[in-house]
Parts: sequence; structure tokens; C-alpha cells
Amino acid sequence: MFGLAAMLLASLAASLPVAAQVSQPASSGIPWAWAWIGLLLVLVAGIAAGWMSGAGERRESLRLGIQLDECSAELQRQARQLLAASRERDEFAAQLEQQSLEFARQAHEDGLTALPNGRAFDEHLAQNFSRSKRHGQPLSLLLLDLDHLRQINESWSHAMGDGVLIETAKLLRAVSRTSDLPARLGGDLFALVLTDTNQEGAWTLSQRLHSAFARHGQWYSGDVGPNYVTFSAGLVTLGNQDEAPAQLFQRADRALYLAKHAGGARTTLG
Repeated sequence: MFGLAAMLLASLAASLPVAAQVSQPASSGIPWAWAWIGLLLVLVAGIAAGWMSGAGERRESLRLGIQLDECSAELQRQARQLLAASRERDEFAAQLEQQSLEFARQAHEDGLTALPNGRAFDEHLAQNFSRSKRHGQPLSLLLLDLDHLRQINESWSHAMGDGVLIETAKLLRAVSRTSDLPARLGGDLFALVLTDTNQEGAWTLSQRLHSAFARHGQWYSGDVGPNYVTFSAGLVTLGNQDEAPAQLFQRADRALYLAKHAGGARTTLG
């Protein structure tokens, strides 16, 4: 732009002598040369104004570019923060779910033997009682109580007695089917809910369990402990007289009482 202005000034300088020879009379107004100078000044002013305007636009564009970069960097930072917060939230939700599952397991599991506890037994018995009543399917219940566990605790130790309870749980799992539920109801009282099992099948299972107890040689660890352990059991099968799970349980409990008072180490039908 300034180069163009210089060219115009050079042209004007070259033409001034000629312009002086052909100058107009005083009555004609502004001399011709001064008109050229005025035109050139207007042109230079326009060029300068355009350059200044372009420089301002460039500065504004540069400023907007810097602001855009800053906004982009801030958005990326916030996006990283949101991603980190989302991961933390997902991890926290997974921890809560795991804790919930663990609490549910603990609420339905016996702490010593890891068998289902009394709550799990009640729920399972109620569900299968309703199903068996609705579809006419057999259901049997075996309640068993260890014989002479108090003497084991007194003769050796409660730790030895706990070991007997743990071994009992192992034997119950060993003879049970996947559809059955072995449970520890508390103390030395255990139960087996036998689904789709009539009295004959339940009786066969109880005798197999007696044999497993008799053959078991790991009632204790080390050099001291009981050589053998027996149990008494009451066995009942769902009948028309049972209108609620509690009635089925009470019949099994009475049969267990009779087995204990008959000398133990046996199963009595109820």
C-alpha cells in the first residue's frame, strides 16, 4: 500500500513542471497540481485507513483465537474431570453392589459352617412348601441333632465341638443333592429340606447319612478328640394335614424328640 503511494508521489513530482506551464488563470480555482496532491492525500489516507482496519481485524482475530484455545483447553479439562468423576461413581456403585451381596450372603449364611442359616431355611421351606402344595409334588424334611455334643465340649474343648459341627456340615453337603437344602438352625441342630422326595427316598438318604457318620474318621485334628459322632433325626413328608410350613416343622421336631429319647443314633418317622 505504501509502495503505491510512493509511485503516485513520484508521478506527481514529474508532472509538476508541466503543470506549472499550463496553469489555469487565477479565476479557475485550485491549481491543477494541488488537486493532484489532494487526490493523493485522500488515496493515502484511504490506504492507511484500510491497513489500520486490517491490522485491527488481525488483532481481533488473534485475540479470538487465543480465547478459543483457552476455551478448548478448559473444556478438555472439564471433560477429564467428568470422566474421572464418572469412573469414581461407577467404582463406588460396584463397591456398594458387592457390599450388598456380601451383606445378603452373611444374612443367610451360618458363620461357623458356611451352611444356610435359619433365615435361609425358613425362606426355602416356605417356597417349596407352597410349590409342593400347588403342584402335588412330594416334599420331605429331616431334622437332626448331634448326640452328646455337650460331652465333647466338656471333655475336650468348645473348639473341638466347633470342629465336629464343621465336619457335620461337610457330610450334609456330601449326601445332599443340588436341589436339597442343608442348613444349620443353631447349636447342634441341623436340617435337610428334600425337594421332590417321598418318604422312602428321604429314609434312604437318612440311612446313608448315618453310614457316612460312622465311616468318618476326621472328627478331630491331632491326637485327641471323639472317635465317632452320631446323630438323632426326625423325618416327615408333606401330608394333607400340613397347612403351613410350621406344621411340617413341628411334626419333624416331635419325631426328633422321640429319636433322642429312644437312645439316639437313629431316625424316627413322624
